[in-house]
Amino acid sequence: MDTVNWGTPPVGLFNFPIELWQTSGRFAPLGLDLKLSSHLTGEEYAARIRAGAYDMGQIGTPVFLPAAVGSREYAVVSVGFCDFAPFYLVAAPGVNRLSDCRGQKVVINKRMTCPGSLLEWHARQEGLTIDDFKVVELMQDSRFDNYGQAFADGIERGAFRIGILYEPYVSLVERRFGWRVLADYAELLRPANYGILLYARRRWIEDKPDLVRRVVQAYFAAANYGVEHPAALRPFASQLPFVTEDDIERAMRRDGPHWLREPSLDWAFLERVEQELKTQRRVPADYAIRDYVAATY
Repeated sequence: MDTVNWGTPPVGLFNFPIELWQTSGRFAPLGLDLKLSSHLTGEEYAARIRAGAYDMGQIGTPVFLPAAVGSREYAVVSVGFCDFAPFYLVAAPGVNRLSDCRGQKVVINKRMTCPGSLLEWHARQEGLTIDDFKVVELMQDSRFDNYGQAFADGIERGAFRIGILYEPYVSLVERRFGWRVLADYAELLRPANYGILLYARRRWIEDKPDLVRRVVQAYFAAANYGVEHPAALRPFASQLPFVTEDDIERAMRRDGPHWLREPSLDWAFLERVEQELKTQRRVPADYAIRDYVAATY
């Protein structure tokens, strides 16, 4: 059995198929044992990447690529099952677009995260900058250890009217508070300049290429299972007592049709990612994404 210390983004729908396969023993017949991680936000995940904590994992482009700058520890081995931004701009009734809240609070988890990057992009599309808003970094000093729960608490208290969120928490705020999706970034941000990547230790890529390929193929098998059996993810509601099983299944039925079903490297996509991160000054001007890619699938 090959043990893999696997990095995951903060708790969200994009982790559930992998966790389902691990907890139900579906990786074991493939000779794999994935040790799954947990993070408060992408900022903490980036710190763990810089510390070399994981063997492989999945991670959003605005988190991984800046964290990996100058390092020879990791390389990208494939685009993950999201070659799009699995995030949503959600708002209270009466708000119709991001610019309606100019000068007001807009919620993200933290600035150096995926929602932070998407807010920068979206503001630019409406002729604004992130500094035109009172950006609330909800997880900077939160009593909650889950962004979705903190977001729901803030809505309940009337603390803000708009923010960037991901599933299954989008389905939660729609059901519970009547909030609406103003922007589905899977649709709005096309062609995409954001995605989830699969990475591996460079020495694994060199010394254990068959193992890396096996993990990548197993990852996509788990994702495919989630797309084809959305009801199988319903039990994850037990991990999130503020979310219902219906929220989980609705979330999967909304996000799943966009998911990639097999590994790939789409260089046009990766180059758009590179350009966006340069525009946001999250990577140096001479950054080249090809220096951080070593496909093995």
